[in-house]
Amino acid sequence: MSQKVLDGNLFKVIIISLVAILFSNVLLPTVNVFAAEEDDIYQKLDQIDQEEFDLVLNQITEYSEYDYETGKWVLSYEIVENGLFTEEQYNRAEESGEEWLKVEALAEEGTGHEDIITTFALPVLLVLAIKAVGVIAGTAVVTEITTAFTKWGMSSGCKKFKKYGAIKSFCKANGYL
Repeated sequence: MSQKVLDGNLFKVIIISLVAILFSNVLLPTVNVFAAEEDDIYQKLDQIDQEEFDLVLNQITEYSEYDYETGKWVLSYEIVENGLFTEEQYNRAEESGEEWLKVEALAEEGTGHEDIITTFALPVLLVLAIKAVGVIAGTAVVTEITTAFTKWGMSSGCKKFKKYGAIKSFCKANGYL
């Protein structure tokens, strides 16, 4: 009888050990992957070549128009037709602009003065710069930036990304830094 109890306890210990090993092999690498992805995003931001950024920003500026009906900056598809951007780059720029609208909405909620944020707080250069970052580094980088703002709030997002000029200017202009 004591042999069966011992075998039962041994069986439980083996099962618990196997589950723990399996769990640690599945969960820990996932946590490390998430941490590595976040580090990768900041590395991509830091590695953006200033000359390339300026070129892309100038191209986006040249081919963008403000749509008064929607209140958005729209990148003309002519930038693709003229061979300056690929279809993918164009889509990333537009997706990045849409992603940044989440931060604009958050800023509007914080002040209660939607008209002031739209005309003052989101300077043209910032919106176009966010689109340029999306073209160069990808929309995942822009999504990470906007997630920081929408998840942790305007002040925290500003503190986290204050070393990037356009974001720092936006944050200072709106009293978040």
